[in-house]
Amino acid sequence: MAKMAYAPQSLSPATRERDFRLDFCRGLALIIIFIDHVPDNPLSNWTLRNFAFCDAAEIFVLISGMASYLAYGARLEREGFAACTKVIGKRWLNVYVAHLMLFFLVASLMLTASHHLHAVDYINWLNLNWLIEDPRRAIESALILSYLPRLVDILPLYVILLGLAPALLYLVKCDYRLSLLLSAMVYAVTWAWGLNLRAGRERQWYLDPFAWQFLYTLGMVICHLSRTAPGKLQLGRFWLAAAIGFSVFACLVAAPLNGIHASASASFYLGLTDKTFLAPLRVVNLLALVYVFGYFVSPQAPWLKTRLAQLFLACGRHSLPVYILGVVLSCAGYVVMAESSSRTLANWTVNLVGMATLFLLGLMLDSRSRRIRATTAHVLSSHDKFLTHLEKRRI
Repeated sequence: MAKMAYAPQSLSPATRERDFRLDFCRGLALIIIFIDHVPDNPLSNWTLRNFAFCDAAEIFVLISGMASYLAYGARLEREGFAACTKVIGKRWLNVYVAHLMLFFLVASLMLTASHHLHAVDYINWLNLNWLIEDPRRAIESALILSYLPRLVDILPLYVILLGLAPALLYLVKCDYRLSLLLSAMVYAVTWAWGLNLRAGRERQWYLDPFAWQFLYTLGMVICHLSRTAPGKLQLGRFWLAAAIGFSVFACLVAAPLNGIHASASASFYLGLTDKTFLAPLRVVNLLALVYVFGYFVSPQAPWLKTRLAQLFLACGRHSLPVYILGVVLSCAGYVVMAESSSRTLANWTVNLVGMATLFLLGLMLDSRSRRIRATTAHVLSSHDKFLTHLEKRRI
């Protein structure tokens, strides 16, 4: 059999060249999350969740684990655990504040919509009743992440994962097998017994952190192996065939059953692919897709440098602000679709304007980052030239 053009590769290869796949997949996941968050959005019928047991949330969390390893792993080795924890703590604070800002943005938007518009009960839809009935206790609970309205589940999960990141990084660096075993044990107990954190009054976390930490750890371990022992990730053609076969099987099963809600087969299917506790089928399906993608797409594939791909790359490089804006646009899009007399026109408008706005934000932030880097490089260059000039004068 002829050898494939690309050898099997992880999403974070052991090279110094930039791996565009991470940013591209994260940007694509953010766009899909925006589309899926708009209720009754026809475009969501064509997103990953309708053709697989997993969806964009799993992609985002797995890549977040990889990104955390890339961002803080080297610092842990250079500066030690305390310095690494301090840096992660600053990022943790940024994400926590971003979540609170998103909470109040979404709540303000939907409270305003419910006051002036009446096509839908926006308060009940977003689970904001408690905020109206007892605002003091609701806000206190929001501050400690025990009150989570709909659509704001990912950032609280990420806050907890970032809180665990220093210990996870240390374990992965010391012994990745031990870190994976401990993470898998917590995941298995959580999934088997259905343990869950409470969010608000009798509402559980939609994405249970005890289960979802497994994906985050997996991301770290994959990235660690790709840097230290890439051969262990090259599983061969048998596993490639198995990954493709399972992905096809998932597509064939998920597509027809997604529209079924009342039948026994649907209940069985939904139980095997439960999202709150990250059912095993979701993990296996995600890993299969990641392996197939990593096998056939190189870190700097030519198509990843096209103008279209750059839109997703820009969003992926600035995931936090893009995610926040995406959730706000999802809520605004739902209001537009619910209140519009022309549903078809509203659907097209919400999706096109929403995606264009997210792409524009990513490009603007990308441009700003380039200017900052250019200015910093110029200042450093001028400083070096000045020091060189002083040395010459001394001579």
